[in-house]
Amino acid sequence: MWRKRFSSLPRQVLTTLALVATLGATTWAKPKFKILHTVPGGLFSGLTFDTKGNLYGVTSAGGDDNQGTIFELTPGSQGWTLTTLHSFNGQDGGSPNGGLIFDAAGNMYGTTVAGGKAIYGGGTVFEMTPGSGGWTFNVLYEFCLQLHCPDGSAPEAGVIIDRAGTLYGTTSAGGEYGGGAAFELTRGSGGWKEALLYNFCGKPYCADGATPYAPLIFGLVGHLYGTTASGGKLSTSCYVGCGTVFKLQHPFGQDWKERVLYDFHGYDGQGPLDAAITDSSGNLYGTTRGGGGSCEGEFCGVAFKLSRDQRGNWEETMLYRFLNPAYGFYPSSALVFNKVGDLYGTTAQGGGGPCYNGCGVLYKLSPSSNGKWKYNVLHKFIGNSGTLPPGNLVLDEKGNIYGAAYGAVYEVTP
Repeated sequence: MWRKRFSSLPRQVLTTLALVATLGATTWAKPKFKILHTVPGGLFSGLTFDTKGNLYGVTSAGGDDNQGTIFELTPGSQGWTLTTLHSFNGQDGGSPNGGLIFDAAGNMYGTTVAGGKAIYGGGTVFEMTPGSGGWTFNVLYEFCLQLHCPDGSAPEAGVIIDRAGTLYGTTSAGGEYGGGAAFELTRGSGGWKEALLYNFCGKPYCADGATPYAPLIFGLVGHLYGTTASGGKLSTSCYVGCGTVFKLQHPFGQDWKERVLYDFHGYDGQGPLDAAITDSSGNLYGTTRGGGGSCEGEFCGVAFKLSRDQRGNWEETMLYRFLNPAYGFYPSSALVFNKVGDLYGTTAQGGGGPCYNGCGVLYKLSPSSNGKWKYNVLHKFIGNSGTLPPGNLVLDEKGNIYGAAYGAVYEVTP
């Protein structure tokens, strides 16, 4: 029987099924798959390119104190070379779990979900600065400085940066109501200062959403978009709420305000743990870890699109429901577009291999002229090619796909 390996989402009884057929036939493609390098310590984030074509990422464990590392992969004529840039020791953070980003000057930023000198060790935001002698590590902010962590705690995702150099992110816990928070960090003469943009779970039954695990993204007009793994309108399928997609907007001269764009209900998805992405028209795309149907009694996940109707309300289209374990289920990454509008993603389970419930797959979703999306499995992870791929994907200029599976960094040429 197929059962979930990961238990971050509670079991629910699905009482209503959407009358939506699985879109597109699943076929098998034969892309070229290659392991670039094994990386000890476990990989739980995506990869990031610099302007020279080097890849950067983090491991959640490993390093000198088994608290995680920041690493670089450099291409060369003899293959890729792995360099550990920093080993976390707990005092400067622990268990980095989100992606890395660069600013215009080449500085690199990321988060740790735990560690730091602050009481309870609620995680950190850090900076890596390049120099002639190598990289310099600096903690910019430590979370959970006071009782009940009013400034937020446990940033599960990475941060994003605007043109002014301000960092934006989320914490999955803490905040005024304990349901997590959205924050910004601004550099000043006295160092970095945090301001909370929004405290989640401030409305009855967390109708405004709770536990944002995913990073924020920038919208077309300066708004911030994100997802919460729980909360939203009450549903018979999810006793803590099935999660939301939300918008944060900043009216001139006013505080940031949150608006829930879409509430999941179980049959249409449950538990979005990864970032949404936008297209040029402002539509939103993403995945949920559960909902959408059942695989032998378990919830499988959904790839979705959100678009505005004629009244300006957001409505969901399910692009694919992960109903067949053989083709992957429990989506484990944000979606990413290629240049022609195809979407790529990974699942943490299904597909086969020696792992309990399967080792996961890399998949492709392609739009068609009739409005439906065709689902293709590009690669099944089978243990010797990495397992349980949890990190987001990144594409190079040629359209090659790079990702991190547990224990390895890989490349796929479609």
